[in-house]
Amino acid sequence: MTIRRRLKKAPRRQGPYRASPASRALFQNVIEAMSDGMMIIDRQGHISVVNQALGRMLGLEPQAMLGRGWAELFFDGRGENDAFNDVVLEGVQQQACHQNCQVTYHPPQGPPRELIVTTDLLLDQTSQDRVVMGMLAVFKDVTEIKALHRREQELMQKSQRLYQEKLEGLGRLALAVAHEIRNPVMSIGGLSLRLLGQCGPEGRQSQYLERIISSSRRLEHIVAQVSDYADLPTPRPAPLELLPWLMGLAGHYRGRAQEQGVRLVGPQATAGLEGLKAPADPKLLGRLMAALLENALEAMPQGGELRLDLTRRAGPGRAVISVSDTGRGVDPGDLPYIFDPFFTTKAAGVGMGLAMAKRIAEDHDAVLAVDSAPGQGATFSLSLPLE
Repeated sequence: MTIRRRLKKAPRRQGPYRASPASRALFQNVIEAMSDGMMIIDRQGHISVVNQALGRMLGLEPQAMLGRGWAELFFDGRGENDAFNDVVLEGVQQQACHQNCQVTYHPPQGPPRELIVTTDLLLDQTSQDRVVMGMLAVFKDVTEIKALHRREQELMQKSQRLYQEKLEGLGRLALAVAHEIRNPVMSIGGLSLRLLGQCGPEGRQSQYLERIISSSRRLEHIVAQVSDYADLPTPRPAPLELLPWLMGLAGHYRGRAQEQGVRLVGPQATAGLEGLKAPADPKLLGRLMAALLENALEAMPQGGELRLDLTRRAGPGRAVISVSDTGRGVDPGDLPYIFDPFFTTKAAGVGMGLAMAKRIAEDHDAVLAVDSAPGQGATFSLSLPLE
């Protein structure tokens, strides 16, 4: 006789299933080994099974919970545990199942606990009809995880606040120094030009004067950049259609890129980008993009490829503008400081361009980031909120 025929001839079990003592002991060992809390509530609303882990979470002795009704244990009249009670009672009374429902539970003693509750119905497997025997509830204590997340957010906010205070203080100092330096530098440059005109182009004195004039002009350039960074105006955002704006920007830089042997590619008018608008100040955003494009061109003195891309990010409405080059890349040790004021790896650089770009991005609720490796170029990505 085959197995299938034996199964067909097997008598159908009548009445409810009765577990053997060994099976019940095994079941109890399994639930006690669980790190999550577990409870079974019968169809009358009484707690029939509970493990030690749940007792610790709820601040109650498991034996004291067995056989008692939910309202008897958890309705304290203060309303602190209403959300906690609703999740379980909806399962018992309305036969509703919940997946990963987060609630706050206030134990009889001690601080509140953050719990994730999952409920499911227990059906009579011996019945042809949908007969509910009870409800299973599983509880995961995420109090410590939530506390760690809050602490992490607090540290991030503190770090961001300290960074902003550092930038603001540095900006005020830079502006004060720039104001003090501007007039003397202009006087030195102007008087040197007059002296050069009097002594003529020949002789050692004229060479000295030319060096003084060159250095004073460089100082004037530094003062101007510092003043620009410190005196950035408050953005006046307006709906800016990104694709045509970027195409115009690319057209403005394409000629200069060709002169340098750089091939400027993009942005591409792909589907989904038409009509994409961001709330932005076009002048300030133009200064940001100019800093990124200038930086990319300076990284490719011998030519290369400069790519300008626009993409739409899935999820929350944001667009990403990317500026990629095939230049020398950024050393990993320099990446944490690349947006800091006065940080530069260039022999004649001031180190204010990318710092200004970062500040403009933050003023637009945007995120400016860089991805680079030595010898593999760099990609600067600007994530902007959309209208």
